[in-house]
Amino acid sequence: MKKLVLAVGLLSGVALAKPDIVIKDPWVRLMPPTSKVSAAYMKIENKGNSEDMLLWAKSSISKITQLHKTIKSNGIMKMVRVKKFTIKPKQTFILKPGGYHIMLIGLKHPLKKGEKVTLWLKFKYSGIKKVVAPVEDK
Repeated sequence: MKKLVLAVGLLSGVALAKPDIVIKDPWVRLMPPTSKVSAAYMKIENKGNSEDMLLWAKSSISKITQLHKTIKSNGIMKMVRVKKFTIKPKQTFILKPGGYHIMLIGLKHPLKKGEKVTLWLKFKYSGIKKVVAPVEDK
């Protein structure tokens, strides 16, 4: 009987350990009208007790949307595609210029300051989150 009580208690604890993803301060970089690429930035906060992973993103304004990070290789800064962003419990994962970001490739039209861009972010455990990000000139 003690083993059964212990097993139920452990399973209850596992059920309580889950991520709680909150998206803050999203924005998309304003680019010159001839540019076919841009990037989205934001803070992804995990208020929960277990990690989650951003697996992919889609956008309303680009043909291709990829997860990227900026690295320095042989003294040169370059962007590389990554498979996922891991957001640990109680962590704020920051997407910012020169770091992690969501790359928007093959823009469907030139961006305008103040325009609203819809992004869909697919998390492993938290599912799909819809984010509306303004286009800003930062």
